Amino acid sequence: MNWDDLKYVLAVAQHGSLSAAARKLRATQPTVGRRIAALEARLGVKLFRRLPGRFVLTTAGETILAAIERIEDETLAIERAVAGRDAGPAGLVRVTAAEWFSARLLAPLCSELSEAYPDLSVELIGEPRAANLARREADIAFRFLRFEQKEVIQKRLGGVGFGLYAAPRYLERRGTPEVANGFKGHAIVAMRAEAGPIADLAWLGEVAHAATIVLRTDSREAQGRAAMAGLGLACLPRIVGDDMGGLARLSLPVPEREIWMGVHADSRATTRVQVAAQVFAAGIRKLSGELRRQT
Repeated sequence: MNWDDLKYVLAVAQHGSLSAAARKLRATQPTVGRRIAALEARLGVKLFRRLPGRFVLTTAGETILAAIERIEDETLAIERAVAGRDAGPAGLVRVTAAEWFSARLLAPLCSELSEAYPDLSVELIGEPRAANLARREADIAFRFLRFEQKEVIQKRLGGVGFGLYAAPRYLERRGTPEVANGFKGHAIVAMRAEAGPIADLAWLGEVAHAATIVLRTDSREAQGRAAMAGLGLACLPRIVGDDMGGLARLSLPVPEREIWMGVHADSRATTRVQVAAQVFAAGIRKLSGELRRQT
């Protein structure tokens, strides 16, 4: 039995389906199914129960899952240790952040990084899901909440201002929302919570508890566009909302969010990761006033 066999079991256990596991492993769904079936045949036990729309571990599968996870942790630790012996700032650096943060801040900073270190290549992943640094899903991650994993070295880079926005015609039709009645009679365009903690959802849950959520999305761009069309109120980073024509920012104060950069402890000495993190951190700090936009 080798790690190549076991990683298929781990991916299906983590993601619940063959298709999701295939995307994670960059394989095809039939390949994942065949590898699972072949391993089950060799072991003489069923590792998964096939339920409608999902795969669930059997008792035998649950028994070996913890051991597989330990093997993965040890394998990744070896890879990080080897990667840490880089001779210089060259190679690929994988960076993950929210889509709007990647597009508006990190993508422009990649030009500065490339000029300073032409042998570096960046893979910029803009998605709402929080990447797992321990599993090498990324080298550097940016979030708006502290990292919970103890093996992540994190650094606070400043704050980002948020605001509550609506189209003028929406406000003419519905009026200005009131905190006193929990935004009763109003509609909210919100981010989806399934991918992980979203900075503004907790605040909206407190002040707009009587409002109706009419749309959930993974994209700040889609959220803003829906608000521009008059669908409802949207809580947006001010660097996004202020730049969208057709949106009015309400005077209601919205809490600022913190920007955190995280690097796995085993990767922080890797030259390519280290220099990339330094360039991104310095660039974000320079833009701290633009990000806050308190006036």
